[in-house]
Amino acid sequence: MSADEREAPTKHAPGPFEGVGPRVVGVVPDGPRSVVAEVGGMIALFGKIVWSVVRKPYGFWAESLDYFFTTLRRSALPMAAAIFGFLLFFSLVVVIFFSQAGAVSLGTAFLFQYGFRAFTVFVVAVVVSGVAGAALTTDLGARKIREELDAMTVMGIDPVRELVVPRAISLIALTTLISLPGLAVTAVGLQLGAGYYGHLSAADFYHSLFSSLSPPELFSVLINCFMLGILITTVCCYKGLNAGGGSIGLGRAVNQAVVVCYVALFVFQLAYNAIFLGLFPELGRVR
Repeated sequence: MSADEREAPTKHAPGPFEGVGPRVVGVVPDGPRSVVAEVGGMIALFGKIVWSVVRKPYGFWAESLDYFFTTLRRSALPMAAAIFGFLLFFSLVVVIFFSQAGAVSLGTAFLFQYGFRAFTVFVVAVVVSGVAGAALTTDLGARKIREELDAMTVMGIDPVRELVVPRAISLIALTTLISLPGLAVTAVGLQLGAGYYGHLSAADFYHSLFSSLSPPELFSVLINCFMLGILITTVCCYKGLNAGGGSIGLGRAVNQAVVVCYVALFVFQLAYNAIFLGLFPELGRVR
């Protein structure tokens, strides 16, 4: 080897942690590194979805509407059954307590405020993620395993634009709009419980109910469900697009998507309710 060759600087191939962002991930310990990388991948995927919709806001609305009704047929019945069954049982316990204190109407109003802010929204998101989200992950994951996504990329077709965007829009819209019948089911379940044990008439129940509600509280439910829909869609689409390992890997991706959604929904609900009630403390009291 000549002297020039020995003095020449050694050129290294690009490593896995080249660039500012990857270098930050590189200093994270091996354990949580995969979690940080997946969170970053989900954020990047959501950015691609938003940019695709903003850049060309047409060509996917018909497919989004069709997927919306398909998903609605799958998730409406289990959501209604879960909310109705749980709140009917839970309302009996609360009505018994407040009836002994002589304040049945106050207890039902308080239970409705707590129920639709915490449980109704959570059940809507859980059912959507467990039914529609799992189906979305399975659909995209099966296409990934069959190498359909790679074939679309080779042909110059963007898989995010053609497959992810319509499903994302429909799932976010479903999670937001399905909260409205969820609130109706919550009110009916509480009214039956109050009428069965507390002997509270339907007129007194709904008078106490509507006098304790305000438009900002109902509007907060829609915002909450909208943000939960974004969370569910991003997680399920990311897991489906990154599935691998045949049918076993696909099943593992679906399980991971549902579990991650459940944990993320729980954490997000705690943070959202704490921030919302901290900004508007007057909405947390029964009037």
